[in-house]
Amino acid sequence: MPIRKTDDPRILNMKGLNLFHNSYSNCSMRIRLFLEEKGITWIDKHILLRKQENLTADYFAIHPQGLVPALVDDGLIVYESADILEYLEIKYPEPSFLPNDPSQKEELDQMLEFTRSGHFPIIKTWAYGRNNKPTKTSESMKKLEVLQKDKAIIEFHRETLAEGGIPEEKIIVAENTLKAMFADLDQRLERHAWILGDKMTLADIAWIPQYALFQRNNFPFDPYPNFMAYVKRWQARPAYIRAIGEHMPGSM
Repeated sequence: MPIRKTDDPRILNMKGLNLFHNSYSNCSMRIRLFLEEKGITWIDKHILLRKQENLTADYFAIHPQGLVPALVDDGLIVYESADILEYLEIKYPEPSFLPNDPSQKEELDQMLEFTRSGHFPIIKTWAYGRNNKPTKTSESMKKLEVLQKDKAIIEFHRETLAEGGIPEEKIIVAENTLKAMFADLDQRLERHAWILGDKMTLADIAWIPQYALFQRNNFPFDPYPNFMAYVKRWQARPAYIRAIGEHMPGSM
């Protein structure tokens, strides 16, 4: 779990659960949704990505890749959305968002792992590819190249700036991967109310934000009626309205 040690007094003196997030970030949505579903008080540290507020040395001292979300819990830094979810589930175990059947823990781990390994090559590639807008300006790209140590992230942003943006073949590969995953979710939701059975788990918290993100760019959700019924159930939940709907009205 990416828990980051620091000797920075500004960070160490942050009391309570400080969530650095962005309204439109699907990874941020996961954490807001978890906190709202469990009724946990948190301190709002909104980062305006369009103004490149994440491209500062101060923020990179919190998140080593300059991404959102990041959590500072009484001076302790946790980053990466799946790891923040797991950290918070341990700290706030009731109500439990772990599956009742221990054999489903491996399925949950695989779904959470996809949010890490698939974030740039699949999720962001499709979302930014279909949006077809650069993620950075030439000026902010220069800042990124100084602060960012992850070369794969630099290359991703360079690709969105290049003429034509992200190549169509990459977008199609990402889309086909996502279609297969939504087909799997649709089959699961034909049998159960939630992704892993009859109770909400971290799998649901991790996956429902994909709808909020992808519907903005007209992802083809029509083939997945059970998933869309699941979306409607989520949209009626007060926690979804507070965590996602109020931040991103189009997601409703």
